[in-house]
Amino acid sequence: MLAGVKGNSSSRQLLEHNLAGTINLLEFGRRTGAGLILLSTSRVYSISRLANLPVTIEKEAYRPQLDSYRVVGLSSEGVAEQFPTTPPVSLYGATKLASELLALEYGEAFGLPVWINRCGVLAGAGQFGTPDQGIFAFWINSYLRRRRLNYIGFDGRGHQVRDCLHPRDVAALVFKQMKSAHPQVEHVQNVSGGVASAISLAQLSSWCAVRFGKHSIGCDSTSRPYDVPWMVLDSARAKRQWDWQPTVGIEQILEEIAQHADAHPEWLKTSGCI
Repeated sequence: MLAGVKGNSSSRQLLEHNLAGTINLLEFGRRTGAGLILLSTSRVYSISRLANLPVTIEKEAYRPQLDSYRVVGLSSEGVAEQFPTTPPVSLYGATKLASELLALEYGEAFGLPVWINRCGVLAGAGQFGTPDQGIFAFWINSYLRRRRLNYIGFDGRGHQVRDCLHPRDVAALVFKQMKSAHPQVEHVQNVSGGVASAISLAQLSSWCAVRFGKHSIGCDSTSRPYDVPWMVLDSARAKRQWDWQPTVGIEQILEEIAQHADAHPEWLKTSGCI
């Protein structure tokens, strides 16, 4: 994430929005006894550990070679909560990680219920689509409108992988947490679609080609700070503790976005991309 770094927003503004905003909410909770459910991010995990992950290419996507790379909290199911959070994690990730720590401390100090959900990429119809936020909506809308698209970084062929999750599935978990009377469970959990919803940009383009017809994608292998080749979250803890699992599969998510894109030709302008 290049928020606070690439120039369209200041680092101070990022800190004020993410970290100071969390402090304001926690102070409100301290005064009123309200709890906090914090939607955090996979960007709290160490970028250097993820960037050094050895990968191979299978079916237009990077796949981790875990037999030659041992890191606590990393398995074929993805990145678990024990994975290192040592810097660098980006300024954005650092504000989220600091917010997590403050929320947990406030919870302990003042007896407040606190739940922290480290979310993967959220995706669904009606989402504003930009390259940094809402990549699935951005890519599908841009592909449909035949706007210029580039694979950026790594080998310039779009093999980098992320998982995705529908907001309805996040809402289902949050509702469970709001009603929870079991503060003894773990307070931090990954919340994502996991390996079942993992897809590369190249695979997404192939899906778009079938849905909309072929469109040429450019290549730019220039590396960018904070980019990682493969980021899939393991949500086993959330499934175990909350009897929760995603119900909206990736095909349904992509088709939902595509139908919305068909019906809203102005959506990239509405999202502020053009």
